[in-house]
Amino acid sequence: MNNTMQLFCIPFSGGNAYSYAEFKKYLPDHIELCNLELPGRGTRIREPLLTDIDTMTEDLFRQMEDHIQGDYAIFGHSLGALLTITLSRMIQEKGMNPPSHLFLSGQSTKDFNNPNARYLLPDDQFIQMLRNMEGTPEELLTDESFVNFFLPIIRADFQSIETYKNIPAPFKLKMPITVLLGKEEPVTDEEAALWQMETDNTFSIHRFEGGHFFIYNQTAEICRFIAEKCSQPV
Repeated sequence: MNNTMQLFCIPFSGGNAYSYAEFKKYLPDHIELCNLELPGRGTRIREPLLTDIDTMTEDLFRQMEDHIQGDYAIFGHSLGALLTITLSRMIQEKGMNPPSHLFLSGQSTKDFNNPNARYLLPDDQFIQMLRNMEGTPEELLTDESFVNFFLPIIRADFQSIETYKNIPAPFKLKMPITVLLGKEEPVTDEEAALWQMETDNTFSIHRFEGGHFFIYNQTAEICRFIAEKCSQPV
């Protein structure tokens, strides 16, 4: 009997396929880490950036469609959490083998179709916002060459979230959803609980020590948590 499974990970705003490299150290041997890559970064740096969720979802689906015959789960942080939902909708709508579990990390629905769009901020204000989120080292935020390279990527990602209109799907997802949040990030349990509307299966919220980028400081605990959730019967 084959008890292996795949964990597909979708990057956050400004992230790439290497953003979850540390997960490999802490996931058990029976869970294969499969990091997905969006255009305009990492190994796809020469491709044009995407600025809307639908196009991103189609791109991710093309990466996955030939690799989801067995047991698998999807994890996404921030932008990746929203894409986890839209991608799972597409997989289910096409009648393909669905994921056994969805992990939505560091994202509520309050940023969608945001009238105070952060992606339009002047560079100095945009950089200060990133500084406040504590996900980018200060030495990089003060490096002009890095900023010139990085800002278009993360602006495009923020644009995709903040212009997204979450039109409810005509069906519920069939798989369990677990929301992961930092204890210090400004997302209430009530806001996070809106994700429950996406599934007719089980739903839970779990908080880890830290702010929005708790995934960097709590990697080992997160991986243990994912492995435990994936071992539970659906």
